[in-house]
Amino acid sequence: MGVFLVKYGTLDYYKQWAEAINKDEKVSKSGLSTTVLNVFTDVKTDEGVEKAFFMKYENGKVTEVREAKPDEKAEFVTSTSYKMFVGIAKGEIDPQQAKPKYPVVKALRYMGAFKRIQEIAKEMKDVQY
Repeated sequence: MGVFLVKYGTLDYYKQWAEAINKDEKVSKSGLSTTVLNVFTDVKTDEGVEKAFFMKYENGKVTEVREAKPDEKAEFVTSTSYKMFVGIAKGEIDPQQAKPKYPVVKALRYMGAFKRIQEIAKEMKDVQY
């Protein structure tokens, strides 16, 4: 019996990432409250629209994870290729290279939490990219 791998860029991946984030003390203590939308510009849904995932954080915990529409409103929006998202998740690419749209003051306030969230993505094992 082989090791179960979660496929990156799927709802299962985002749910697993959310579970890992919610177990992290640094993120929990940050009080992070925001919404994030990741749009994969080169991956389409069955309906032919760009694949997107929405995450909602409340008081340092992920409270909602779901597939979304690519034009959905969120405070932090990153719209880039699958390859760029993989590089960010693996820690090979600086997230700023993806040119995310976000409120600068809020980003600075929660910089430690965002850095830790990226570290958690990089630490995830059993991910198929």
